[in-house]
Amino acid sequence: MADTSSTVTSVSDRRSPESSLLDHVGRVAHSRSGRFAVQIHLSQLRPHNRKPHHIRIAARSFDSVLNSAESNLYVLSSNDLVLICKDVRIEDIDLVIDKLCSLFRNDPLTAGGRRRSREEFTSWFDFEIEYDTFLQNVREMADGQSGGLGQTEDASAGRGLGMGFVGEALDPFSLAKVNDSLNRTRVDDMIQQQPAVIIGADGTERILFQENYLSIAELQRRIAPGYNLISNQWLFQHLTQTVDRRILATLIRDDYETLAEPISINLNIATVLSNDFKRFDEVVAEFTEKVVIELQQIDVFSDLDNFYYTRNWLKDRGYRVLLDGLNPVSLHYFDPGLLEADFYKVGWGLEFTETESAQEHDDIGEAINKIGAERFIVARAETEESVRWALTFGIRRFQGYFIDELVQRQIEKEGHLAGPTNKQVH
Repeated sequence: MADTSSTVTSVSDRRSPESSLLDHVGRVAHSRSGRFAVQIHLSQLRPHNRKPHHIRIAARSFDSVLNSAESNLYVLSSNDLVLICKDVRIEDIDLVIDKLCSLFRNDPLTAGGRRRSREEFTSWFDFEIEYDTFLQNVREMADGQSGGLGQTEDASAGRGLGMGFVGEALDPFSLAKVNDSLNRTRVDDMIQQQPAVIIGADGTERILFQENYLSIAELQRRIAPGYNLISNQWLFQHLTQTVDRRILATLIRDDYETLAEPISINLNIATVLSNDFKRFDEVVAEFTEKVVIELQQIDVFSDLDNFYYTRNWLKDRGYRVLLDGLNPVSLHYFDPGLLEADFYKVGWGLEFTETESAQEHDDIGEAINKIGAERFIVARAETEESVRWALTFGIRRFQGYFIDELVQRQIEKEGHLAGPTNKQVH
């Protein structure tokens, strides 16, 4: 018999809500059609926004859904909410989520606009496609081994630069299966944003652009928990072409006329030359100055002629071109300025700089000065040391965890972060 009850399970219950949730997910293993789960990440709100009364208000916001449909709501120990529904209209859920975003509109988690807020605020799981992944996540939560399903990561991890990936190595057969699953999976809530900012001489931050990227760690948890998606760089590169298509399909729905901040997208050159990007270009049209296209160094050097053609076409259309994947060591061996990009992103790492000699430091400085420090962005800026290292070269453009914290503190202090001073990205 189908589970037709509509209930709210909370931490006040004798059993843990995680255990109750696990039981529920197990019961519907053979009744997945039309069923899905939504996790609302209240645990990621600032502490003053997740007091008990806030959680109660958020839970009660779903009363209309619980009273009129086959659905269950679980208030987890972390304060996250998990809603499990069957044959419920997505639009009805979205209305409630929009209300919650409005309720917590002063929190950094919901401060990035409607689409960004909803994507960072929620995680969606289609039981027909993602049941096994969701079940495993719930098991880990029930065992106390996992604190949530939607943890953030540095944007640099979006192209395989992150750490902590485990599992069986990809092969062509498993890649095909992952690609197939990705093409059938909702990705909106897996697309994250991380700002690149300009730090002024007075210490204030101004947004350069918001990088949109699909969380590879989340993708692995959702559709390929047994595989290490970045184990083979070349197979991973093939996977990113599918990732590119899904990101473009999501971003094509944005309103670029009213877009407050420029965005960046990390794409393969093959994607830029595809029909998917042509459709995106038609939508962006006269607002291309609001979009930065990031191209990976490994992709650029695999076919320089193709890169030159792509770069020129993008610039003619008004896009900005960013060369990603550089590191301090690479600046010793070639002049990136020869590629005539608008920006160059250098991934900082202590492993590159702790053994850096005075001569090597001077060589890097010479390469940067030749191109112009204003065209360099230091990525993976995770510590104050990374910022100090960059400032010795006159670089004031950054992206990374440390910068995210600075941005959040400024938003909390002033209520906002300054955007670009004009329509162009500088």
